[in-house]
Amino acid sequence: MERIQNTKSLRHFVKHLFLTGRVYTERKRAKIDVDAQLQRMRKSIIRMNLSYSDVDRLKQKIDNLMNWERRYAKFFKVPDEETIELRKRINALEQELHNEKEEKYKITSENNEKIAQLTESLSGLKSKTNYLLMERAKRQQRLKALENKIREKVDLSKYYDF
Repeated sequence: MERIQNTKSLRHFVKHLFLTGRVYTERKRAKIDVDAQLQRMRKSIIRMNLSYSDVDRLKQKIDNLMNWERRYAKFFKVPDEETIELRKRINALEQELHNEKEEKYKITSENNEKIAQLTESLSGLKSKTNYLLMERAKRQQRLKALENKIREKVDLSKYYDF
């Protein structure tokens, strides 16, 4: 159990490490793009050929940089008390859900066992009923055979005057 938790925590750490690394490199790339665009715009200003598309490109690159900065800041944000309380509540709800699932599984397995027992006893009753019906049919045949034998040996006209 402890080993599973260690692998989970390692997996969680590695995942966040890769995410942080990716965000860091994208943030760095966005900064370089903004700097390069600013350099182009400085040269354009000197040559007096600055266009609106250059300004739009700069705005787009600054928005991109801000987005990556926001993502990067998420990793180093100090958790506040509300966030901690919400995480505790989420963990409590997850534990409750886990307990409910275990209880449901336990009840389901108990019901399946009862169903299996009832099915087994029902099949036993069916086989016993079939056996008794067969015995009854055999007894009826023996009684008829015996009755026929008795009729053949006994002459009814001797007992009854016809």
